[in-house]
Amino acid sequence: MTERILVEGVGSVGGLLAGELLHQGHALTLVTGNPAITAAIRAQGLAVATPERRFTVAAEAYTALEELPSGARFDSAWLLMMAGAVQDAARATLPWLVADGTLVSFQNGMVGEHIAALAGAARVVNASVVFGAVMTAPGCYTRNTRGAMFIGQPGVHEVTPRLAALKALLDIAAPTTVSTNIEGVLWAKLAWNCAVSGLCAVAGMALGEVVTTRGGQDAFLGVYREALDTAHAYGIHAERIVIDHERFYLPPSADEVKRAEFRAAVAGLVERYGQVLPSALQSLRRGRRTEIPFLNGYLAQKAEAIGRAAPLNARIAEMVEEIERGQRAMGVMNIEALDAAV
Repeated sequence: MTERILVEGVGSVGGLLAGELLHQGHALTLVTGNPAITAAIRAQGLAVATPERRFTVAAEAYTALEELPSGARFDSAWLLMMAGAVQDAARATLPWLVADGTLVSFQNGMVGEHIAALAGAARVVNASVVFGAVMTAPGCYTRNTRGAMFIGQPGVHEVTPRLAALKALLDIAAPTTVSTNIEGVLWAKLAWNCAVSGLCAVAGMALGEVVTTRGGQDAFLGVYREALDTAHAYGIHAERIVIDHERFYLPPSADEVKRAEFRAAVAGLVERYGQVLPSALQSLRRGRRTEIPFLNGYLAQKAEAIGRAAPLNARIAEMVEEIERGQRAMGVMNIEALDAAV
């Protein structure tokens, strides 16, 4: 029997995943959470642009769960809304799932544990997306790199039928790996997001612009080191998913020659990731709240909980909150302030 999939949150990543699967003939039901996106999809379908192809595909779209047909039930729900909304979304979604239905969390940051508390860990799959995507207009989605995805369940050290079935679906959109150390995957992605999303958000720039300056390079290395130090302190082995950790882990004792080598490595990110516009920056540009509390803010809290410090991550979280309140502007001066702290 064909799996009945509910996709909730049809922003940049959700739109891309839905578009790719619909294009291959899979039947999905979309809940956008945004009337403008719903209207655009109903009128013109989902328009997807990737390095490989461009296409438009029709879709069944609703704005809210309450609009779904009353008898609808789904085998899995893919949660692709912002991290701050996922817990309420998961709670509202459970009645729409079959008895052993799966919730798949695609959020940046560590939210899977909150969903597991609601549904039970056996019904929750964590997914980590490693590619950049943008919603250029309601219903229009662009992916700049091929990228990859990782899926897994904490404590599960085998490829279960549930994970194998999900992998087969996600492979349509990007090469997907079932990880037996999903905690390590999520912490590796957290380190990357803290350095990339946090810095791009406070600077108001794409990654390529941030890492062309010495201050941006030093801030990247400092934020990244704090993240990996915290993971190691918790006994977590961060997996290599985006970049080679050793190339970007700059020890505090490094001399200037070694620092110059690491700065050059960060500057080299421009070639592959220069055009990346993280979701936090996209949110700020739209006047919306970001996921930074679940990224840099989360990391700073986890470090503090075990008597450590992550001052750069803590300061980025504070800066973003000030930007959201209209008390600070985005700009390179924020990177300069972080650089002074480094």
